[in-house]
Amino acid sequence: MSGKISLKKGKRGRFSSWTAREKVAGRYARAAFRKMGQEGILSSAHNLGHVQRVSFYGGLYAQAMGGNRKVRAQARIAGFTHDRFRDAAQSIGQKKEESHETKSAKHLKPLFEARYNKKASRAIFEAMAKHGGFPALNEVGKNLARDGVVFADKFFEANGAYIAFRRSMFMGERSSKAGDLVVEAAKKGFDLTKPQDAKAVAVDFVLAESAKRIAAFSDLSKIPTHLHPFVKYQVEWQQKLVAGLKAGDKGLVNLATTLFMEGLKEKPRDLGEMIKSYKPIAETDKAFKQEAMDYLDGKLGQKFLQLVKTA
Repeated sequence: MSGKISLKKGKRGRFSSWTAREKVAGRYARAAFRKMGQEGILSSAHNLGHVQRVSFYGGLYAQAMGGNRKVRAQARIAGFTHDRFRDAAQSIGQKKEESHETKSAKHLKPLFEARYNKKASRAIFEAMAKHGGFPALNEVGKNLARDGVVFADKFFEANGAYIAFRRSMFMGERSSKAGDLVVEAAKKGFDLTKPQDAKAVAVDFVLAESAKRIAAFSDLSKIPTHLHPFVKYQVEWQQKLVAGLKAGDKGLVNLATTLFMEGLKEKPRDLGEMIKSYKPIAETDKAFKQEAMDYLDGKLGQKFLQLVKTA
């Protein structure tokens, strides 16, 4: 495929079922991200694996909230397409222009309007266009597709053990390509070509970024009550990361340094592949890898449902 979806319906309503529509969206995502990869504009974390996970867990959230087959499909379709125009330059803050949320939603809006009814089209469009921020508490539940994409994007992809790997690599990418961190490292007298300096910068930058992120997700007054147990569980992994790095835990320092060094490269490897190939050196980073692998493999779904259910 070229990355485009045909608007022709095909014989006998070939793509009329929501199951078929999901498959079309999945094929589109694979084609679009393959093309972006060939163009060299993807970051190591915002790639096909990212949208596939947001799609899966977004649909799972809609299911947990009692969404019917149609609503669950809308969440998964929005998950597949929500980052259609998020490239590496936007991910690491090099490019300031129309947001990828708006650009992606606008690009696919004509397709949704041509193939889905108004209500479904509006739900998916809103999920894409507004996934960058939390819905107000009085809006939660009005559009499960949006809720599913936002919460999957924020609480699975930006928290938990997985984020220890993603953030460490991301800080490496920013340190090699984004002016602010390049300058900051130089001001502190670090030479990132030296292993010991890179190790120190990795710990320093991951700690600083983690402090910001933990603060952003610690105000439960902005988060629906039914998600509090799950959010606390996810944030605890970030707190473990911070505590370990501050204490000089050899496993977590190795994790942060290894992924940071990969991010410094001109062409870092795919984050998922890095997690799979990572070799733990202590019980701490072994536990982080296991939890991250469970997430990548879709095995955290039942734990997620249990935590939401107990709220």
